[in-house]
Amino acid sequence: MTSAQLYEIMEKIAASSAAASTAPPWGLIGYSMGGRIALQVAENHPASIDKLVLLAPDGLKVNIGYWVATRTVAGNLLFRWTMRRPGWLFLLLRISHALRLVNPSIYKFAVHYIDDRTVRNDLYTRWTTMRKFRPDPAGIAAIIRRRQLPVSLVYGRYDRIIRWERGEQFRRRGIEECCRLTLLDTGHQLLRPEFLPLYLQIILLPSWC
Repeated sequence: MTSAQLYEIMEKIAASSAAASTAPPWGLIGYSMGGRIALQVAENHPASIDKLVLLAPDGLKVNIGYWVATRTVAGNLLFRWTMRRPGWLFLLLRISHALRLVNPSIYKFAVHYIDDRTVRNDLYTRWTTMRKFRPDPAGIAAIIRRRQLPVSLVYGRYDRIIRWERGEQFRRRGIEECCRLTLLDTGHQLLRPEFLPLYLQIILLPSWC
């Protein structure tokens, strides 16, 4: 899938609705990989977006592992083979965890995604399908400055999967006035019920830029 194809789907959904409020500009909210998608759509269709709410977004920094697994032939073959036969990866993770070479939260996150065959298949499909979503942080920062686009970044203070420092580095691209960063006392699991009031508040907040 590409950003253009996704945007076409968004337009069709809006056109099929009787509510005038579904027409662009839209506010986009994205979590983790969804943040990468939201960034790419905002980059390619800036006139249609009036707010971004990004929860621990992927895409603000090149992830070498993701790039190799989805953008190279050898890496993708290894990725697919591992998702079908993850035994060697389980062993490597357990050894690394026992030797304290890997953060416990990263270990738990990785085990969650490879312990179940369905979850592994979904992960492979999701990563491979979204491989063409490659937002350019510098270009997006320029759009934010030019259009005065309000952006809210939300991270878990203890997140070791996508660290909040990435968001702070993004803000320092000259968009401090338009880009707010909020830290929650959690890890990567930001889709918890107790955080919903905060997200609603951010979504409904008038433009701060």
